Amino acid sequence: MLLKLHIKNFALIDDIEINFKTGLNILTGETGAGKSIIIDAISMLIGERASIEYIRTGKQSSTIEAVFDCNNDNIAKILKEYGIEKEDELLFIDREITCQGRNFCHINGKLVPTSVLKRVGKHLIDIHGQHQHQSLLDSQNHIKLLDLLGYEDISQAKKQVSEYYREYRHLIGMIQEMNKKRSEFIKQKDRLKFEVDEIEKASLQPNEDELLEEEKQILQNSEKIFHVLESSYNILYRGEDVPSIVDGINKIITGFEEIRSYYRAVDSFLDFLKNMLYEFEDLASNVRALRDSIEFDPQRLNELQLRLELIDRLKSKYNMTISELISYKEQAAARLEEVYNIDEEINNLHSKLKDITSKLIEKAMCLHMLRVQTAQKLEHDISEELKELGMKDVKFSVNFTKDPDDDGIEIDKTRVNITEEGFDRVEFMISTNPGEPLKPLSKIISGGETSRIMLALKNIMAKVDNIPCLIFDEIDTGIGGRAAQVVGEKLSMVARSHQVLCVTHSPQIASLGDNHFLIRKQTENGATFTQVLELSGSERVKELARMLGGAKITENTLTHAKEMLEMAKKTKSLKKPE
Repeated sequence: MLLKLHIKNFALIDDIEINFKTGLNILTGETGAGKSIIIDAISMLIGERASIEYIRTGKQSSTIEAVFDCNNDNIAKILKEYGIEKEDELLFIDREITCQGRNFCHINGKLVPTSVLKRVGKHLIDIHGQHQHQSLLDSQNHIKLLDLLGYEDISQAKKQVSEYYREYRHLIGMIQEMNKKRSEFIKQKDRLKFEVDEIEKASLQPNEDELLEEEKQILQNSEKIFHVLESSYNILYRGEDVPSIVDGINKIITGFEEIRSYYRAVDSFLDFLKNMLYEFEDLASNVRALRDSIEFDPQRLNELQLRLELIDRLKSKYNMTISELISYKEQAAARLEEVYNIDEEINNLHSKLKDITSKLIEKAMCLHMLRVQTAQKLEHDISEELKELGMKDVKFSVNFTKDPDDDGIEIDKTRVNITEEGFDRVEFMISTNPGEPLKPLSKIISGGETSRIMLALKNIMAKVDNIPCLIFDEIDTGIGGRAAQVVGEKLSMVARSHQVLCVTHSPQIASLGDNHFLIRKQTENGATFTQVLELSGSERVKELARMLGGAKITENTLTHAKEMLEMAKKTKSLKKPE
């Protein structure tokens, strides 16, 4: 709700502040006094295009400020997105327009782009009249409003559609991912199969290259190894040219045993020498065994060479060690197994998708029928509202279409786009004169006619429309008498669930206001400016009398004005909300 509006140096306005209240706020005044200028200022405050032409002559800038009582989840999300702190339930917005064409916009003291004002503004105020800030003229809002009207049934149907749609999209995504994998696997399949076969055929063993290299070195140096071992064995045991070590130790032991009976000092060496003899005999036996195992095998050497060349080629080709090659072969074999199983998985997913698609279409059709039923009721109710507003020749219709989509779901032999909201595109259509074809609501001419049509819609949607403040600018254009009275009564009804600001020249409408503001033009010291006065009591009676009789106010017009206020009071008390 708009609580306070402060306008400075804007067109004819020097500096005014208006404190709006709940209910129906009426703005009246003579033509040219500046009523519509106030609406223009509000429009700019909520993000409409600004012009330096609005800056008051002789001033460098114009400022518009407002305070809103606001508790709206959509607005809260926008504020959070831009890091704007909330001030309890109050929202402070201001916009400055400079002669240089610059705009400075603030929300709760934080500088924001004009686009943010527009995003926030569409949740705060709906303007109907010569202005374009009208949510009902935006066809994208029509399906939302229709769904709100039929909320009790439609919300549950939408929930079911949304659940199946999410599952549908999930399966589509999985199939796309699996097909992508399949394409990649197919491209890699021949390569993987060749690599697996190549590595498998090689029958690699862990550390095989190291073991083979060691065996190759032995075979390549077998002659030298044999000679070294043969010489070592002779020195240790056989002693062909000179006595062997074993013979020498035996000789020492024999001598020590001969003298030990009379030279006990050698006893301590005998056990050591005997142990040493055993060790050397054992060593000689092992050396002989090694010598006897050595033989030069050219065929085996050739086999080793060929095997090592194969291993080196594989290691170089894949840039891997043997253990890495073995691991890679296992991984590649597993991927090949996936290739062989992926078609079956894709077929299973397609089967699930077919089932989910069928259920999604079924639920989307149910949602469509509920919307059609709601639309039919809306068409009937709007027609009745328009008749009461003196517009019996106006025809209103809710048009349903679908978006063609070659990749969409087939419904009634046509592929259409479907979302979690269903497949409906909804647009309100209207014909304002007999014989004229129905046209989109956004194409009708702005003015009083538009405002009355909007009023009819707002009156029906009052309980579900969550925009708190509605502005009707000169809704009475071209009507009077009973029609104006009906318009006033409907504004009064809407004002029970919304704050309504109404610029009017009709005394019938003005009399039904809960709050009344007079906009008047003053001239002082050669300067013209607009004033705003809140009227009550006799001042309000005088303004209604002026509206009834023009510049000349008589006793009759004053009496009539008092009667109108009394009648309005009774009318409002009788038309209490259910």
